[in-house]
Amino acid sequence: MIAVLTAAAVGLLSAFLPFTPAEPYLIAAGATTGAPAVALGVAAAAGQTAGKVLIFLGARGAIRSAWLQRRLSRRPSAAPQPSGRLGTMLARSKAAGARLVEVMERPRQATGVLLISAVTGFPPLLAASVYLGRTPMRPAAFAATCLLGRTIRFVVIALAPQLAGY
Repeated sequence: MIAVLTAAAVGLLSAFLPFTPAEPYLIAAGATTGAPAVALGVAAAAGQTAGKVLIFLGARGAIRSAWLQRRLSRRPSAAPQPSGRLGTMLARSKAAGARLVEVMERPRQATGVLLISAVTGFPPLLAASVYLGRTPMRPAAFAATCLLGRTIRFVVIALAPQLAGY
């Protein structure tokens, strides 16, 4: 029971601190505590989803703030663009990022991107949470999709020691 509660706490902490991932804890707890892997995975997913929902809602509130709106309305100064191979690579990266942002602006596609992000970690779920906070996505849809994706990810990871024979 302590391992499961700790998994929820680690999940919550890792929602805010990406350098504190839940995955190593889940593998270690699954290999050493005898706690049910599914319970560990679901607890970590619930903790992390709670944190990501707070980030999502915080981004939504920050986006609506008058101070931030004034800052965003300022025109950035034009910076010189690199040329050659580096310039080509940066241009392709920027174009791919623009396509991802375009997809995330559409509610149905945004849900798919969020689910993929929650399961795979790409795009980073922290970045997706902040970005989706500025879209019309409903918080309940965000929470449900995030919980589903993180549950899949964390249960599979928590089951890894059993699958490896530990």
